[in-house]
Amino acid sequence: MRQMRIAVYGPERRVGVWYEDLLVDLGRADERLPVDLLGLIELGERGLDQARSAVEAALESGTPGDGTVFDIATVMLHPPAVRRPRIACAAGNYAAHTLGSAKRKGVEATNALAGLVDFGGMPTADEVVAKTRERGEPRGFWKDSATLMGSDDDIFYPDRCERLDYEGEVAVVLGREALDVPSGRGRDFVWGVTLINDWSIRKKGGKGTSSFNLSKNWYGSVSAGPCIVVGDIDPGDLEVETRVNGELRQQYGSGDMIFSHAEYIEYLSRDFALLPGDMISGGSGPGTATDAEKDLVTGDEISEESRELLFLQAGDIVEVSSTEIGTLRNRVIAKGR
Repeated sequence: MRQMRIAVYGPERRVGVWYEDLLVDLGRADERLPVDLLGLIELGERGLDQARSAVEAALESGTPGDGTVFDIATVMLHPPAVRRPRIACAAGNYAAHTLGSAKRKGVEATNALAGLVDFGGMPTADEVVAKTRERGEPRGFWKDSATLMGSDDDIFYPDRCERLDYEGEVAVVLGREALDVPSGRGRDFVWGVTLINDWSIRKKGGKGTSSFNLSKNWYGSVSAGPCIVVGDIDPGDLEVETRVNGELRQQYGSGDMIFSHAEYIEYLSRDFALLPGDMISGGSGPGTATDAEKDLVTGDEISEESRELLFLQAGDIVEVSSTEIGTLRNRVIAKGR
């Protein structure tokens, strides 16, 4: 069990390990283990080794319904996060996503390309990667996660929204305080890996307002889950898919990130302390409603009329998935329901 899926469940938001179709409550499997996620994170590798032993013993001797081992279908999963985690989201970190958006809005209207290219023409993906790394300043924004949603939670369609978009992303969870992390050491601070959906408001006819970053923040504007994978997992080597009502919209590899999660940790920690349980998301790959160029199934070019149909409506079900982590599933509903 070198790799484990850590979940938060039940009314007390206890921490457990999700193994196949079972969930083992860690605090009940071994009373020396904490009952909450932050406590487990703060124990570091020692805590994970202890958890592995506890889970193996519980699975060998326990049965579903005994108070320690549960059928996963019988428990309510919560976002796999500490209370009010800070979530930093990368922006402009996948060249294909950046270029798709730029082709729609125009190069001058794309913040990710500002100062990188001659506005006389559209750069190639390789040029975007090279120039962005040459600039050496990762871009991004913060998500207010006071109302972080989990898998199977409903997402309210915000009143101020003109177009609602999905962004399936890979995020890392920090295992300890990170302050002034030197170059090449960022990976040492990663405790685990999860998925997020960075729900985004898109404005018709141009860029949205940056005031208070309202296009990225409202009640339930980010969901995470279904679990955190710890152990042998590389956040830079995952395949991510996003489906809307079963239709494939995004399919990309996290290895296409311009800056890695570790480099974001190094950049953000300059004169700033990242804390255990904070999340760093690597940004969205191509295929969002705002940047999609081709239908992933048919290969047909997407017209502007067809693009409007890609934006989300109440009733839509969005699934972000990877083989290693599982599926983060949410339904969009009208506000007030």
